Amino acid sequence: MGYADREYFRDGGGSSSGRLARTPVVKWLLILNLGVFVLGLLVDLRDAFEAVGCFTVEKGIMGFQIWRFITFQFLHVDFGHLLFNSIAIYFFGAFVEQQLRSRAFLAFYLLCGGAGALGYAVLVSINSDPDIGVVGASGGIFGILAVAALIAPDMRVQLLFPPVTLTMRLLAIIMLAWGAFVVLSGGRNAGGEAGHLGGALAGFLMWKIPMLRQFLQNLARSQGGASRKRGGFGIRITKEKKSYTRKLGPKIKDRGGDAAAVDRILDKINEHGLQSLTEEERRLLSDSGNK
Repeated sequence: MGYADREYFRDGGGSSSGRLARTPVVKWLLILNLGVFVLGLLVDLRDAFEAVGCFTVEKGIMGFQIWRFITFQFLHVDFGHLLFNSIAIYFFGAFVEQQLRSRAFLAFYLLCGGAGALGYAVLVSINSDPDIGVVGASGGIFGILAVAALIAPDMRVQLLFPPVTLTMRLLAIIMLAWGAFVVLSGGRNAGGEAGHLGGALAGFLMWKIPMLRQFLQNLARSQGGASRKRGGFGIRITKEKKSYTRKLGPKIKDRGGDAAAVDRILDKINEHGLQSLTEEERRLLSDSGNK
């Protein structure tokens, strides 16, 4: 089998409808976030939603209202808060959902969001800051950013504002460094930034700790479809990463020893990512693509 024929190199189309069709969890996260926000405005339920769903240390932890670890992730302060979180979920969440598969991605996202609440709780407890509460999807989003930077550190990201292009790794470093600075300096929204760091840390640990990564892999396998017997879940690099797929070429036919070598390289990509290849392996893959 040529590597262009494998699932993780197939092009599913670049349209918005195509992206959401391939990522049902991202689609429903966007719908739920928008629906809760609009319903709160139309029926004047924003205060009621926050009273029941906002996460605070007093109610979420001391009061054992554990549903708040989930519900706060679907509440937003204003439209700007909702808009920026939705953009991040749409672009970065869609990429990560395609790599983890939907069931594993949903668990990953909610756990990172819950870890964001714990990050906020740690800051409140250490600094004795007012327990004003926290809302928003940012904990889950920062978990997504962390694992996207681990999967595809050299993937190019075009920001809307400022209009610059960064690598995924550099974007994650900048966002996390800013969050750490705000927390350490006691700046504005330090509680929110602590939540961001908590979500990012959870995403990093779930990717790096074999037991947690295996948990996600098992969820992906239980969803059905093809699976690979690996220590961690198989990475299906898609044509969302256009800078990589242009190097690899669309169609090949492998023969003899080249086929075995290409399969070995593709297994390495699945396990460790494209950045793990040596120059010789990249050259062999490129030569195979030109046959």
